[in-house]
Amino acid sequence: MAETAVLAAVAASAVVGAGTAIYSGQQQAAAAKAQAQATAAQYEEERRAARLAAEQEEAAKRRDLGRVLSAADALRAGRGLDLGSQTGEAIRRASIDAAEGDIETIRANDNRTGRRLGLAADAALRRGGETANAAIIGSYGQAVGSLASGARQIYGMTR
Repeated sequence: MAETAVLAAVAASAVVGAGTAIYSGQQQAAAAKAQAQATAAQYEEERRAARLAAEQEEAAKRRDLGRVLSAADALRAGRGLDLGSQTGEAIRRASIDAAEGDIETIRANDNRTGRRLGLAADAALRRGGETANAAIIGSYGQAVGSLASGARQIYGMTR
């Protein structure tokens, strides 16, 4: 009778050890996924902030262009020069081209930054999933080890 109780205790211990290992793995997996989601959210927030900064920079460039063109027109008009002259148009076109070039650069930089941060967010989620899977697989390995150890002890006692 005492031997049966000892065998039951060994079996229960092995099962509890296996259950604890699996539970621990699930907790580690959940923590890895939560961390990955937080990191990805941070990258997405940086992406939105970069987009907003680029939009503001573009708007500032457009305002600056408007001021430059207005000042040039006022200066030419104040001197009695024709606003539609070839020289006036050349200066106007050069100012517009320079501003458009700056705006294209701002947009290209924004696209590059957005892509980089998007890829970083995706990579964080992928790493989190891989870490979670590894934790689950490892916990099942520990559970099998715990059950095998219990079986080995029981086998040794019953021989």
